[in-house]
Amino acid sequence: MHRYLLVLTLCVLGYHQAIPTSACFETERKALLAFKAGVIDAGNRLSSWAGRDCCSWNGVACDDNTGHAVKLNLRNNYMDQDYMNSSLYELRGEIDPSLIVLHHLVHLDLSGNYFAGSTVPEFIRSFNNLTHLDLSFCEFSGRIPQQLGDLFNLRFLDLSWSGLFVGAPPPWLGNLSHLRALGLEDAFPFNGPNVCDLSWLSRLSSLRYLAMSWVNLSGAADWLQHVNKLKYITELSLEGCSLSNIPYSLSHVNFTSLRILKLGGNGPFDVPVPAWLSNLTDLSYLGLESCGFHGKIPDSLGNLTSLNNLFLGDNHFDGTMPKSLRNLCNLRGVDLSSLRIGGDIALVVETFRCTWKSLEILDLSNNELRGNLSSWLEQLENVSMVNLSNNSLAGTIPFGIRNLSNLGWLELSLNSLQGVVSKAHFANLSNLEAILLSSNSLVIDIDENWVPPFQLTFLMLGSCELGSRFPAWLRWQTQLRDVDLSNTSISGTVPEWFWNSSALMVVDLSYNQLVGELPISLQFTNLEYLVLRSNRIEGPMPLSLPNRLSILDLSENSLSGPLPLSLDMCDLEDLMVLDLSMNNLSGEIPASIGLLSFLTSLHLNDNRFHGEIPTSLQHCTNLILLDLSRNRFSGEIPAWVGESLQNLVFVQLRSNTFSGDIPDMLARLPYLHVLDLAHNNLSGPVPRSFRNFSAMIRPLADNYIRNGYKISLNTDILFDFRDNLLLIMKGNEFQYSTILYLVKTIDLSGNNLSGQIPEEIAALHLLQSLNLSANHLTGRIPEKIGDMHYLESLDLSLNELSGAIPQSLSDLTFLSHLNLSYNNLSGRIPTGSQLGRLNDPSIYTGNYYLCGPPTDHNCSKDDANPYPKRDDYNKTETIWLYLGMVLGFIAGFWSVKGLQDQINLQFLVHFQAKLLKLLELFIGEENEKVISWRLAKNSISKNSAGKHAIIKPSQQAHDSRPKGRRSSPSKPALSTPATACLHGQVGTAAVGTE
Repeated sequence: MHRYLLVLTLCVLGYHQAIPTSACFETERKALLAFKAGVIDAGNRLSSWAGRDCCSWNGVACDDNTGHAVKLNLRNNYMDQDYMNSSLYELRGEIDPSLIVLHHLVHLDLSGNYFAGSTVPEFIRSFNNLTHLDLSFCEFSGRIPQQLGDLFNLRFLDLSWSGLFVGAPPPWLGNLSHLRALGLEDAFPFNGPNVCDLSWLSRLSSLRYLAMSWVNLSGAADWLQHVNKLKYITELSLEGCSLSNIPYSLSHVNFTSLRILKLGGNGPFDVPVPAWLSNLTDLSYLGLESCGFHGKIPDSLGNLTSLNNLFLGDNHFDGTMPKSLRNLCNLRGVDLSSLRIGGDIALVVETFRCTWKSLEILDLSNNELRGNLSSWLEQLENVSMVNLSNNSLAGTIPFGIRNLSNLGWLELSLNSLQGVVSKAHFANLSNLEAILLSSNSLVIDIDENWVPPFQLTFLMLGSCELGSRFPAWLRWQTQLRDVDLSNTSISGTVPEWFWNSSALMVVDLSYNQLVGELPISLQFTNLEYLVLRSNRIEGPMPLSLPNRLSILDLSENSLSGPLPLSLDMCDLEDLMVLDLSMNNLSGEIPASIGLLSFLTSLHLNDNRFHGEIPTSLQHCTNLILLDLSRNRFSGEIPAWVGESLQNLVFVQLRSNTFSGDIPDMLARLPYLHVLDLAHNNLSGPVPRSFRNFSAMIRPLADNYIRNGYKISLNTDILFDFRDNLLLIMKGNEFQYSTILYLVKTIDLSGNNLSGQIPEEIAALHLLQSLNLSANHLTGRIPEKIGDMHYLESLDLSLNELSGAIPQSLSDLTFLSHLNLSYNNLSGRIPTGSQLGRLNDPSIYTGNYYLCGPPTDHNCSKDDANPYPKRDDYNKTETIWLYLGMVLGFIAGFWSVKGLQDQINLQFLVHFQAKLLKLLELFIGEENEKVISWRLAKNSISKNSAGKHAIIKPSQQAHDSRPKGRRSSPSKPALSTPATACLHGQVGTAAVGTE
C-alpha cells in the first residue's frame, strides 16, 4: 500500500510542476530511484544513479528547455558486445509503477533485461509523447496490453524475442498509423494460435521496417496482398513463419522501395522463384534459403545489381548456375549451399570474380563440387566466413590462407583434403573464431608450445590425425565452447586444465584411446554435451555430473561398479540422452532415474545390471528409445511401459531374464517401430493386441518427427548426435544410426511363448522383420501373412507349427530372408517370384512332410504328403524315452550336493556328442538336429551355487564380448540356433563359464 501512496504523492507533486533541483525534477529523481530499488543490478550498471542531478545519470536524458526526463535508455548493450555473457549484466526484477510520473518520456528502451514473469506495465499508456518503445529481449509474458494502441505518436515499437506473449499479434496494432518500425520477431510461442488475418498491416501506411520472423503465419494465405500495400517498406523479415504459399506473379508491385527481403525457412513452396522479384531493383539483401523453390535459378537475378547478399541455399534448383550472376559485382555474402551444384569449384567461384576483393561470406557447402582450393581461396582477401564442407574437394589447404586477416570462420569438413596443417597456416589469423576440418585426411602438426594469436570458440578436428598426445596448445584457448577431437588417435589422460574452462559446452572425444577416470572437477563445468564413447575410461561413475548436461555418452568404455545411489538426478533435469552402454556397470538402476523428466533416450545395454525395471522410470514420459538389452534384468515386463511411456519408438530388452507374459498394454504405444524382447524367459501367447501398433500399420504424419526418431541435437550446426541401436536383422547383427527411424521390427525369439501365431499380426503391413523363432508356437502360419507387404525377413524356425505354408507368402515381394526350419509343416512349398529366389533348402529343413523345390522331396500329383505314415514312429518314440531317461539321470546326478563342482563340463559336451552319434545309428539326420536343438533349449540351468552353467548361445556371445570399442557392424561372436539352422549347421548348445 505504501508504494501506491508514494506513486499518488509523486503524481500530485508532478501535477503541480515541482521545481527542479539542479537540472532534475525531484519527483522524477525519486521515481527513478524507486525503479533502481526494485531491480537487481548485478552488473552495477546503475552505479551512477546517485546525487541530485538525475539528468546526468547513465541512460537518462532530459529536455534542455524544460528539464523533464524525456529519454530512458537502459538497453543491455552487452548483448551486442558479448552476447554469451550478457546475462551477467541484465537488470532483473519488476518495473516499479512509480515510473508513471515520467509522462514526458519520448524514448523508452528496456531491451535486453530480464523481467520474466512480469507483464508489460499498463501505465506505459500514460506516456502520450512516446515515439520510441523497445521492450525486446525482456521475456515479458501475458497479453500485449491493448492500451499500447493509444500511443498514437509511436514511430518505433519492438516487442521481439520474448516468445512468451499470449495469443497472436493483435489487430489493434493497425491503429498506430504513424509507425515506421514494428518488431514482433519470436514474440509469441510458435505452437500458439496461427495468424489468419493480416489486414491490419495495410493501415500502417508509413511503415518502413517490419520484422515478424518466427511468428506463425501459416493461416495467412493472403499475406503478400497486404504487404504489397506497404508502399514505403524498405525491410521485410518473415523468416520461419510457416508461410504456405507465395504467388509467382503480381499484377502490380507496389513495394519497390524494398531493400532487404528475408523469407528463408518457409514453405516448402514447391514453385519457381517468383517473377516479381525482378522488379525489386533496390534490393541489397535477398534471403530465400530453405523455401523449397525448384526449377532453375532465374537469370533475372542478375539484374539485381544492388545486391550485397544473395542467400539461396537449401532449395531444389537443378544445380546449374546462370551466367547472369557475373553481373552482381557488389556481393559481400553468397549462400549457394545444398543446391546440387557440381563441377570444378574454381569455375563456380569464377562466376563471382568481380566480387573477390569485397566478398565476406562464401557458403558452397553440401554440394557436389570437386577440385582444390589453390589459386583462388587465398585471393578472397576480405573474406570472414568460408564454408565448403561436404563436397568432394581434394588437395591441400593452401598456405596462402594465412594472409586472410579477416577470416573468422573456416569450415572445410567432410571432404577429401590431404596433407599437413601447421601453425604457419594460422599464424596471422588473429580474428579466427572457428576451425572446422573434421572428416578429412589431414595431419594437424602443431607444436605443443605454440601460443596462437586467436581465441577459438569452435574447434572441430574429428577424424584428422593429431598425434598421440592431447594438443597442448589448446591450453591457451580459454574461449573454447565446442570441441570435437573424436577419432584423432590421441591417447593418455585428458589434462585437468581442459576441464577447467568455464566456456566449454560441447565436447566430443570419442573413438580415441584415452585412459584414466572421470575427473571430479567435471561437475563444476558448464558442459551441455559430453561424448567420450569408445575410449578406455575406467573406474566408477562420479557422484556428481555437470547440471546443464543435455547429452551424456560414456558408452564403450570400462566403467565399473553401480550407478551411485547418491547421484543427484535432480541436478540433471535437462538431460535428454544418457548412453552408458557397453561398460562393466552393475547393480540395480537407482529409483532417482525417474527424475529425468526430459530424458528421450536411455542406453544401458551390454552391462551387468540386475533387478527389476524401476517403477520410477514411468515418470520419464518423454522417452523415445529404451535399450536395456544384454544385462541381467529380471521380473515381469511392467504394463506401465505401454501406459505411461507413450512416446516410445524403440524398445529393446533382449538377452535378459524377464519372465511372465508379454503385457497387452505394449500395444498402446502408437509410435513403436522396434520391439525386441528376444532371448528372455517370457511365456504365454503372442498378444493379439499387437494388431494395434499404429506405426507398423500405416504411415504417420511426418514420420512422427517429435524431436525426431534419430535424436538429432545441434549446437550452432556444429555438433550432431544421432541415436544408435544394435539390432539382429536377417540373422546378422547391425548397428543402425542415421536410418534407424526407417526400421520396423518385432523380435520375440528365444523365449517360451506358446499358442498360435495370432492372425491379427498380419495387419502390421509396414513391418519389415518378424522373428518368432525358438519358441513353442503351434498351429498354422497365418493365412493372410501375405498382407505384410513390406516384410523383408521372416523367421518362424524352431517351433511346433503345422499345416501347409500359406500361398500368400509368395506375395511378399520384399522378402529376402526366410527361415521355417524345424517345425511340423507339411504339403507343397508355395511358388512365386520372390520365393523362387529363396532357393536354399535349409529354409525348410526339419519339416519332414514338406515337398517340392527347393527340397529334394517330390510331391505326388494330388499334392499329398510325399511319404506314407512312417514305420519308425514307435522307434523314434522309444529313442525319446531312453533319451529322457539319460537326461533325467544326468540332472539328478548334477543336483546331488557336493558333486556339482566335480563334474567336468567338457565331459558333458563329450557325452552329448557321443550320445548324438549313438542316436544317429537309429534315427535320421533330421531328428538328430531336432534333438540337438531340444538339448540346447532345455539345457541345464544354473543351480543356486551359480558356479557353472550351460547357457544359451546368445548369452555366451554377450558374456564373451570384449569390452571397449566396437568395430563396425559384424555377425555375432557365436551364431544363434536360428542362424545356425539357416546355414545348415547343427544348433548345439554353447558351454561356457562365468
